[in-house]
Amino acid sequence: MRATLYGFGHFSCVFIFLFVSLSVFSQSEIDFTNKVTFTKTGNMSGVRLVTMLPAPVTNEYQEIRMLASSAGTFMDVNAANKVLLYDGSYEGKYLSVYESFKYKTKRVKIDFNDTSKKNICTGVNPRDYLESDGYYINTANNTIQSIGNQLWNQSTDILDYARRCYEYVAANYSYINGSWRSLAKILQEGGGECGDFTTLFVNLMRYKGIPARHNMGVWVDGGYHVWPDFYHEDYGWIPLDPTFKNSNPRGDFFGRYDGNLIILSQGLTTFSYDGFELQNDPLQTFCYWYWCENGSGDLNAVHKTIDVYQVDAVGSVEANDKKTASVYNLMGIKQQGLRRGLNIVNGKKVLIK
Repeated sequence: MRATLYGFGHFSCVFIFLFVSLSVFSQSEIDFTNKVTFTKTGNMSGVRLVTMLPAPVTNEYQEIRMLASSAGTFMDVNAANKVLLYDGSYEGKYLSVYESFKYKTKRVKIDFNDTSKKNICTGVNPRDYLESDGYYINTANNTIQSIGNQLWNQSTDILDYARRCYEYVAANYSYINGSWRSLAKILQEGGGECGDFTTLFVNLMRYKGIPARHNMGVWVDGGYHVWPDFYHEDYGWIPLDPTFKNSNPRGDFFGRYDGNLIILSQGLTTFSYDGFELQNDPLQTFCYWYWCENGSGDLNAVHKTIDVYQVDAVGSVEANDKKTASVYNLMGIKQQGLRRGLNIVNGKKVLIK
């Protein structure tokens, strides 16, 4: 039997959603499919495959009904998260594992003058989101402590501190291609993608003992995004988006969630099964392990959302694609052709210099 191979599908930000219509799904229920498809190469036989997909649950921002799977078992990770786990043989060339469900969004706009309505989901303990793992979250980091102390000393209360952290991250770090850096790498490179902007904010909040977490999701029309929220005793979970603020400094994305994504995971995932373990990992798409008794080859995996849309890489596009494909900027606004900087074409990031 061959040695274990471990794979992780990592996507942070791929925007292809039209920003001006963020609320279009706020009142309707839609059917959705979240799927990973494997392709076997070579002449491998006797393959055992273990794969995990994050499974959506009803929470502060969405209602989920009729969750079902093509194969595997749904398992609880904690009060806020669930996974679809498949453990079985893989004999053919292709294998798909998917989950289907009905989704309805909950738009959230915090009224800071009204403490009678908390944005909370029962059963979730905010104190579960104070941990420091040393890789993504490291509240002992000198830079985080320096920034946190500076902003804390300027703040009048927790809400003021949170807003200052949100504005500081948006204004002082750059959007840089490549997702899910460690905290040290984000600070070294001076920025990152949406998951990295979220990591910075979460670190600053947890450093001062304020529960905060990553929200990992997919756009209803495809693509991926991560944004943070934090817990306040008077208001519950308060959403915000430093990545949007970075792209649109005049916009106000503090205390609001426009209901345009399907949340697959909240917070980093710690989960173990039969010797396989995730330890404070961002489970945004899928992960897998496999073994092969005979032959040689490899497994390729592609994550898909909805039947007609897929994002499988960040890469180049052919010249003829540039002429005909829809082009979006990083805020999801459709453009007339490619522009200097980062563009989204066919779900892929294209840099024009």
